[in-house]
Amino acid sequence: MKEYQHLIGKIIVAVAIIVAAIIIAQAIGGAGESIRSGLLQLGDALR
Repeated sequence: MKEYQHLIGKIIVAVAIIVAAIIIAQAIGGAGESIRSGLLQLGDALR
């Protein structure tokens, strides 16, 4: 393989990793918000 083909492959892998990290971060943030909301509702119900 030529050198530029290796470079293009590495760039594609790097972009895929970054996109996956962004998607995972958003999912974790959404889950955290759901947990926070649930705990607040539980706290209100226990008062």
